[in-house]
Amino acid sequence: MILGILGGMGPEATCDLFKKIINLTYATNDQEHLHIIIDNNTNIPDRTQYIYGYGEDPRIEMIRSIIKLEAMGVDYIAIPCNTAHYFYDDIVKYTKVKIIHMIYETAFYLKNNYPDNKDYLLLATEGTYISGIYHKIFKEYDLKIIEPNDIDKQIIMNWIYKVKSSKIDITLAEFESLVNRYTKNTNIPIILGCTELPVLVDSLASTYNMKKEYIDPTLILARRCVELANKEIKGKLVENGAI
Repeated sequence: MILGILGGMGPEATCDLFKKIINLTYATNDQEHLHIIIDNNTNIPDRTQYIYGYGEDPRIEMIRSIIKLEAMGVDYIAIPCNTAHYFYDDIVKYTKVKIIHMIYETAFYLKNNYPDNKDYLLLATEGTYISGIYHKIFKEYDLKIIEPNDIDKQIIMNWIYKVKSSKIDITLAEFESLVNRYTKNTNIPIILGCTELPVLVDSLASTYNMKKEYIDPTLILARRCVELANKEIKGKLVENGAI
């Protein structure tokens, strides 16, 4: 069972998914870890710029990566970029390999693990907000997305690009001030709906005590990657009469 990661959107987020998969895998040696092939394709154009209507089409490079990963023998593919899932229906047609849909996985996970919660604050790229992909999928699960105002969306976008450039200088006060404007005196969980944001929150949490509850779609995606690999291993053991 070989996992392919369509990465490069951005490299830090790709690395974060890889590390989380390793940490979630029960292994006592190298050979028990997942076989993973990563295409860190940094030629993929900015997804938000394209959705806004002034950037290059990212689908061309995304499709190239998917075809390349399939040719290298992967059995399934993960994409550590929320905004990229806006193009899911366009790119999935070019491969016979299963592509895990991170946003569907997130909605499914929340519906099953947070049955009393309906509302979620979404922190994401402006492209993800404009695409409405979280709203559409969460509505299917009877869940509601809360969006920040336009000024705060721009602040979040700036945070994301700082992580992409490895210049994380955001303070806990800045971060929590924005979050509290929408969740103060409530138990509304916050979805880190851009794969750079878990990197930012992990950086802050290493120094400060984060008081709010944050939902990490990258972690949910990593968990699903491991689950699929374990199912495949168990299936082969059953087939061979080992269990």
